[in-house]
Amino acid sequence: MILEYLQPNPSLLDGLTVVLRALYYAATLGAAGLALFAIGFGHRLDAEEAARLRRTLLGAILAGLVFSVLALALRVLVLTAGASMTDPDVWAAVMRSRIGDAFWLRAGGLVLLAAAAMPWRAGPAVAAVGAALVVGSYAAMGHAMLYRPRQEIAALVVLHLAVVAFWVGSLPPLLWIARRRDGAAAAALIRDWSRVAIFAVAAMIVTGLLLTWYLTVRLDRILEAWHGWALGWKVLAVLAALGLASWNRLRHTPALARGEAGAGARLAGSIRIEMVVIALAFYAAAELVSVHPVDFGHRVPS
Repeated sequence: MILEYLQPNPSLLDGLTVVLRALYYAATLGAAGLALFAIGFGHRLDAEEAARLRRTLLGAILAGLVFSVLALALRVLVLTAGASMTDPDVWAAVMRSRIGDAFWLRAGGLVLLAAAAMPWRAGPAVAAVGAALVVGSYAAMGHAMLYRPRQEIAALVVLHLAVVAFWVGSLPPLLWIARRRDGAAAAALIRDWSRVAIFAVAAMIVTGLLLTWYLTVRLDRILEAWHGWALGWKVLAVLAALGLASWNRLRHTPALARGEAGAGARLAGSIRIEMVVIALAFYAAAELVSVHPVDFGHRVPS
């Protein structure tokens, strides 16, 4: 929305699309990440935390579905300028396009994620497939798919977003765990999660750098387009979140393990700030895909 109103002829609908896009990014990737956390670490939660994880996962799935439907309807409204909003032929054409492909992949994946909240033996496997579909839906469309090599870029997008989902979806459970009365057990779980997260973050950074290289034709002129400014905003937010995560690992988690008074509360507070910073990164990502990576002010459907 911010970049939209810096354009010569701003559109309210296009601005709202950016906001709604940020909301379904957070909801859908958050739901996938919650499911991944449940698959990897759910067995180490206590009964109250496990129940809360199931409720949060189902809430994120519902929010993801609602925001995805609203985003789809708003996209049709923008594409038709409101003239054919209820025309079934228009909807049929949209649902047969890459926009529809991405929607069906995302919606189907979200439904499968609910298996992680069910007491089924096959639940984790079904939820893992759902997470793959949700993340893969973001490679079905967008300006990244307009560039070559498409297969490599699609693979990088999927891997990058899978790591982002795992990181983002893990924050709410880690917040609850930090407030446990048994600081040593909480610290052990968070420390084990951090070991996995180190490799995940490394993959996120590498894939992010490669995507930037592929999608930015002239790195020396990157700030001459709105895409470069949005990318810079996103990078700064991610770096701030990584800094907070590192501080949590190096300072707050060891303090929690030593049983220092107030260590859990300090860790929980830091995680809350990290969640806010990541929300800003999601919004920056939504702004990022609303402008073209090359030409100043040129927009590409995404």
